[in-house]
Amino acid sequence: MSRNNRVLKNILYKIVVVFYHFNYQLKKKFKKKSSAKRILIGCLQFNGYTGSELYVFELAKKLVQENWEVFIVAKTVGNPLRKKIKKIGVSVYKLKYCPVFLKFDILHCQHKPITEKLIELFPNTPKVCTIHSEIIELENPVIHHSIKKYIAVRPEIKTKLIETDCIKADAIEIIYNPIDDSRFNSTQSAHGGYTLFVGTLDKLRQNAIFDLVSSTQKENKQLWVVGKNHSNYLDELKSNHHVHYFEETEEVEKFVINCNETAGIKLGRTTIEGWFCGKPCWMYDVDSNGLILKKELTYPPNNLNIYRSHTVIKQIIHLYLNAIKK
Repeated sequence: MSRNNRVLKNILYKIVVVFYHFNYQLKKKFKKKSSAKRILIGCLQFNGYTGSELYVFELAKKLVQENWEVFIVAKTVGNPLRKKIKKIGVSVYKLKYCPVFLKFDILHCQHKPITEKLIELFPNTPKVCTIHSEIIELENPVIHHSIKKYIAVRPEIKTKLIETDCIKADAIEIIYNPIDDSRFNSTQSAHGGYTLFVGTLDKLRQNAIFDLVSSTQKENKQLWVVGKNHSNYLDELKSNHHVHYFEETEEVEKFVINCNETAGIKLGRTTIEGWFCGKPCWMYDVDSNGLILKKELTYPPNNLNIYRSHTVIKQIIHLYLNAIKK
């Protein structure tokens, strides 16, 4: 054997040894607890405070409390959410580094492109898929044999999944957004004299926001808007003297507790958080272009228990266990 061939063989041998050692260390690090179920939760992004990101955060936090091993994968990952969730033992990966070397009992998917990729990587692992909207293309469902249940976070989504996407009714469960009632409650509720809108500034919400600008001005009220700016109308919005804009924040409860009323698109997270604080909500029904179809003042319902995190997590775990059995 020539000297060059021996050198090449030695290099290849070292590469194989390093690979198997690295693989062994990974498996050792993530050795499954005998009694714990292991779940991978997938979403488009996990770095801010949008509704679906907070859904995943609250879900992961509660699953850890129920002794589940939780992993999160997203196309975009970053702080502050990654830092907060890692403190309680949740591993977070970018999608391109998805831990395919691990065996999961179940996957919980969000968003069409992420769901499609996770089906490609784990074609036979049972899945539950949450649909967060009936009007956003990103939320269109993926149909696959490994998806055992779809979760609709409001009734209108279930209707759309049945009538438009031809999914059987018994494959869909209505389970609402989980709300942490230790943060959102009426114990310290006050009336700061403003209407509160929390949400991403984008095309979908533009008409609703400027309708609020007009109505609050006529009623001599302040309008406080909190959220990430993905629009070209922020300067126009801030030019109204009664409007106050704030970047997205992890302490949104401070805004909710002290407002007079909230406003939002459909039955969103802020609507429910406001109800927990005893606040009415101007609920906007819009189409996929953001055109306003209906505007209604809603009041906190008698039964808020269906939105509490501990109630929601019990329902979701029940779906997981049934899906794993199938």
